[in-house]
Amino acid sequence: MGLCNSMSSVIPNLHIPIPAITEADIDVAEMYLGISFDETRRKILRSNESFDIQACPGSGKTTLLVAKLAIIGAKWPYIAQGICVLSHTNVARQEIENKLAGTAVGHRLLAYPHFVGTIHGFVNEFLALPLLRSEGLHVRLIDDESHGAYCKQRLHSVGAYAKARHYLKSKDQHSPDRTIKALRYEGSALTLGSAAGGLPCSVISDSGKILEKIKKEAASKGLWRFDDMFAWAERLLAKHPEVAEFARWRFPAVFMDETQDTSELQGSLLNRVFPSSACELRQRFGDSNQAIYDFGQKAATSDLFPTEGYGSLPNSQRFGASIAAKVKYLAPDPPTPTLVGEGPRPNLLLRNFSPANMPHTIFLFAPNAVKQVLPAFGSLLLQIFTDEVIRSDAFRVRAIGWVGKSEAPVTKVPRDLGDYWEAYEARAAKLDPKPQYFVDYLHIAQRRRVATIDCAESVEMVVKGICELIEIVRPGALQRGGQKARWLWEALRINESSFVQMRRLLWEWCIEATPIAGPSWTDKVTDLRRALYPIIGTDWNLDADAFCQWSTALSIQTLSQCSEGHVGLNRYRFRQNGRYVDIDVGTIHSAKGQTHTATLVVESYYKRHDLEDLMQWICGEKYGAGSNLGVERTERMRLIYTAMSRPSHLLCLAIRRDVIKKDNRETEARERLEQLGWTLKDLDSRE
Repeated sequence: MGLCNSMSSVIPNLHIPIPAITEADIDVAEMYLGISFDETRRKILRSNESFDIQACPGSGKTTLLVAKLAIIGAKWPYIAQGICVLSHTNVARQEIENKLAGTAVGHRLLAYPHFVGTIHGFVNEFLALPLLRSEGLHVRLIDDESHGAYCKQRLHSVGAYAKARHYLKSKDQHSPDRTIKALRYEGSALTLGSAAGGLPCSVISDSGKILEKIKKEAASKGLWRFDDMFAWAERLLAKHPEVAEFARWRFPAVFMDETQDTSELQGSLLNRVFPSSACELRQRFGDSNQAIYDFGQKAATSDLFPTEGYGSLPNSQRFGASIAAKVKYLAPDPPTPTLVGEGPRPNLLLRNFSPANMPHTIFLFAPNAVKQVLPAFGSLLLQIFTDEVIRSDAFRVRAIGWVGKSEAPVTKVPRDLGDYWEAYEARAAKLDPKPQYFVDYLHIAQRRRVATIDCAESVEMVVKGICELIEIVRPGALQRGGQKARWLWEALRINESSFVQMRRLLWEWCIEATPIAGPSWTDKVTDLRRALYPIIGTDWNLDADAFCQWSTALSIQTLSQCSEGHVGLNRYRFRQNGRYVDIDVGTIHSAKGQTHTATLVVESYYKRHDLEDLMQWICGEKYGAGSNLGVERTERMRLIYTAMSRPSHLLCLAIRRDVIKKDNRETEARERLEQLGWTLKDLDSRE
């Protein structure tokens, strides 16, 4: 429900005391969660002051936040005001579900009057969507890729848009369709802009008018970018400035996780709604050294993190001293006091594998040996770990790099993850690939069915696609809020044949996971239309045809066109002497917040090779960013620092051998790396 819909004519008293946390409360939380908090963490738990917490990788900040939420939630006395927890992912919500499962306070925190979710979810639910709908605008899908694909299709398929097409082609020579795919509304006036860095033309020029028309066409179809929702939220605050004050009454306690990833677009809006000076309680958790942004985003400047007077958690419980000694040089803003490795956390299966004795390895590969990196890493894993450990749920291994897919010339190898392993699929590498067609929903559902025993996620994904189809055919037919699956079954129950047909389709797609074939796809769409007859009747349109067209982009078969070692979605299998180990391959962005048993960080290319550019820090010759490092190199440092701080036990790097030979310093470079505890392994095409 939007905040405007909840507001009375008079804003209530804004002073709402937050329940105090005692030592006894912390003792109970420790007992329930099975952990122990040191005095630094206890001080943060006890505090009801507004301040920031700068937490190093693996410091347990989300667990600390969950403990605080559990204590305050159990003592929360209000029925109309709640706790607001914001992050960029649903990690905090998942932590509450995992650690407080089955408890009364866990259920309360995830229900009204509280909100635990993403920044986008909050902006959509409480600010943007209520205003959009009140102005009669249709919302079918909020997704950057789908919106971009539609705008690109309109630009290239409509003859009358040729002038803008030719103009943008001349402006976007090095990145085709960069501007058109990133069209967005900006500010409370809903000014047309682009996440690609602004429009290359005036909105009143002929090309600008065409782009404006395309954007309006996307809106009429109910297609929006995530950034559009922030513009609509700003519009709401401009029209009803009292909404921000009411939001602070509605949510007197505000917590933000992973704050370092807040962009300027997000930060400026949140600072208008929840400024530290006006909140009863606002605490933000994060690590500015791990601030990495997606395409088109800029770092927050309106409400910097961390602010003066912040608390610090420099001791990692993820990894030990040997990894900390290698990672600390890459932190742009080194923790104070210095980064300390106190991990890894106890694990019975890994108790015999001492982190202090791990052979942290740098693979130095010849130009023609880039394909030998993953096999060398796999061989090392088999040398170190037993099959019992490798087959356990606690064992997680990833090979990660900055660039998933590059347009750089082949002379820049290694450019991306595909250079290390040709079966790598950049589009499917995302933690949650965005479906463009209905069949994409089915492909994702079947991949999830293969990956998990429980088929509930598969059914949920297919139902989501079905609901999008219903919204395309009959805008507004879907019930707002509530469980879509339950609504769907209730709507179909009036017609037994439709009900049975839908159950048969879901059983085939989700339970049996019967492979979806192109030749029979048209028949399946016809079956689906029959099943949906009680809802859509005989209605259909060209957009529905487009949405239901055949595509193999996300199919298991396409993603598993088995090259050697390919056993699943971006999962490489290395075999040796009758044994094997699986290595998940992905981008650094996809690994944010994760903990791995072993991590391989590979060199990639964006403007320049990242690990080569940071070699002085990897060798321990330089420490931190300093004041004159430059934006691009500082961004590389944050990315590589984030990547290198993922493992609990084993850290490996893959760098071109030529890098350490530069300036005739190979002997010196090798000595420095070995002094830092690195094992150097040379690879060439014969291995």
